Amino acid sequence: MLRLTHISKNFITNNNTVRALDDISFEIAPGEIFGIIGKSGVGKSTLLKILSLQLKADHGSYDFFNHDAFLSDAKTKQTLIKQTSYIYQNFSLLYNLNVLDNIALPLKLNGMDKTNRENLALEMLEFVGLESKKSNYPITLSGGEAQRVSIARALVTNPKVLFLDEPTSSLDEETALEVLGLIKRVHEKFKPTIILVSHQLSVIKFLCHKVLLLSEGKIKKLGTIKNNFDLNSSYLDLWDESL
Repeated sequence: MLRLTHISKNFITNNNTVRALDDISFEIAPGEIFGIIGKSGVGKSTLLKILSLQLKADHGSYDFFNHDAFLSDAKTKQTLIKQTSYIYQNFSLLYNLNVLDNIALPLKLNGMDKTNRENLALEMLEFVGLESKKSNYPITLSGGEAQRVSIARALVTNPKVLFLDEPTSSLDEETALEVLGLIKRVHEKFKPTIILVSHQLSVIKFLCHKVLLLSEGKIKKLGTIKNNFDLNSSYLDLWDESL
C-alpha cells in the first residue's frame, strides 16, 4: 500500500511562494494501475516526483509499504527507491551505451557481475521484442523502440512500483498503442503497482483501474473509470464511481 496523507508542497519563484500541491490524501493498492490526470501546471509531475521519492513534501506523510518515506534514514530510503523504477517521456537512454548496456546499467550500478546482468538484460530485451537490437545504439532506434528499451531497463531490477511520466506523448498513435499494449503485458506478467501521469484520456482508459484528477494543486475527483467512457467527453465525465 502507498498512502499519502495531507501532502502539501510549495516552491519559491521570484521571491513568491507558489503552492504546487495542497492537502493531497489518497492511497494506492498493491498491483493497481493508478492514473493522475489534469491540465498542464496543476501539479501532476510534482506529485509523481513525491511518490517516486525524488522530492520531499513540505507537509504531510507518505506511507511506502509500511515505511514512513519522509522520516526514514538515508539507507532505508535508498532501499525503498531500489524497489521502484521510472519510465520517462523522453526515454532517458545513454547514447554512448548500446541497447544491452543501457538495460543492464541499473544492475551494474547495484554491483551485479557482468555475466548475470547481461543475461537478465537480454531476458528483458526479449520480453519487449527487441533482442535483435541488443548491439544497436539509441541514435539508431525509432521512438517506439527507444521507449521499449526504456521499459526493459525499468523492469530489469524487478521493481515493486513503476512510475510512468507521459510514456506515449512523444509517439505517433499506432506506436503509442503498441507501447500501451506492452505496458499491459508488463502488468500481467510482473504485477507491479503502476502509477501513471498522462493528459491523454485514451491512455487513462486503456490502462488505469483508478484515476485522480488534479486541479490547481488539489484533488478535484478520485475514482474508478466508466467502462463505456466516451473519449470525446471531458475529464469530469470519466468516472464510474467517486471515492
